[in-house]
Amino acid sequence: MFYTFSKPSYDQQQLQCYWQQINAQDAVLFWQDGIWALLKYAPQLSACPATIYLLENDLTARNLIVEQFAPHLAVKVINLTEWVRLTERYSPQLAL
Repeated sequence: MFYTFSKPSYDQQQLQCYWQQINAQDAVLFWQDGIWALLKYAPQLSACPATIYLLENDLTARNLIVEQFAPHLAVKVINLTEWVRLTERYSPQLAL
C-alpha cells in the first residue's frame, strides 16, 4: 500500500490507526504541507516498518533539509520522477 500525507496536521486517533496498519511492504510519502506533519509526528513514526519518503521540491519550497528529520527517523528524499515510479509500484494507494 502507498500512503500519502499532504496536510500539516491530523487527528491523533486516526493517525494511530494508520500507523498500526503500515507494514514493511508499504511506502509512506509526506508531501506538500504534509512535510510539517512528518516533523510533528516523527517520534511516533520512529518504529515505522515502511520506507518513508519526502518530496524534494516540497523540502526546498519550505526551506527544510532532510537532516531535520534525522533525530527520529530515516527518510528518503525523492524527486517527481521517483514519485511516479512509486505510484506505479504500489497499489492500492491512500491519499490523506
